[in-house]
Amino acid sequence: MSWFYSQMQDMHILLAWCSVALFLVRGLALQFKAEWPLDVRLRALVFGVNFLLVIAGLSLWGSLNYNPLVHTWLLAKFIAIAAYLACGHWAMGRGEFSLLAYLAGLLMLGYVMAVATTRDPLLGF
Repeated sequence: MSWFYSQMQDMHILLAWCSVALFLVRGLALQFKAEWPLDVRLRALVFGVNFLLVIAGLSLWGSLNYNPLVHTWLLAKFIAIAAYLACGHWAMGRGEFSLLAYLAGLLMLGYVMAVATTRDPLLGF
């Protein structure tokens, strides 16, 4: 199992950074009124990266047998991911850009990464 876990974890981390980079670059481009971030092909790429990210995360979750009700950091991460997806859709998914939703999405991404690193939903507070 260790060979599966380490490779899946590496893929999950790589996909997470790709997702962050795509969200950041698309948001910055939309702030400057660029049209290319709303292209269907780029949106399909973003969907594909996020889909594979979720599949890798679920595979890791299944291989570790974690229970979100016991491991509260995982529950907090799931909730923050759902909030990030909602903010991302609000920010860019409707064909118009919302700066408030974009900033909230970046905040959620930061929280998800911090919780994943520290495994503490309160981040040490």
